[in-house]
Amino acid sequence: MLRFVYEQLGFFPTLLISVLFVCCIIFWMAGVAGLLANSDRKKPTEWLTYVLIIFVPPYPIIWLIVDIFKQYWRITRKSAQIKSL
Repeated sequence: MLRFVYEQLGFFPTLLISVLFVCCIIFWMAGVAGLLANSDRKKPTEWLTYVLIIFVPPYPIIWLIVDIFKQYWRITRKSAQIKSL
């Protein structure tokens, strides 16, 4: 498949596609690990989380990005409170 993409698009687009694909796999694995280790999950919705992880592959990636932004806003809010003291 990579050879076909290389023959059709050339070197740099193929390199970009390959790097983005690897990054998506890394983000997906990190999202799955974060969702499974998340202590905020409630037991009744645990099965729904498993179903979403298996059948909707972009779900862990989207959850990871949203969680990154939540942590960013939480950290900036705390640092602003400390500066105001």
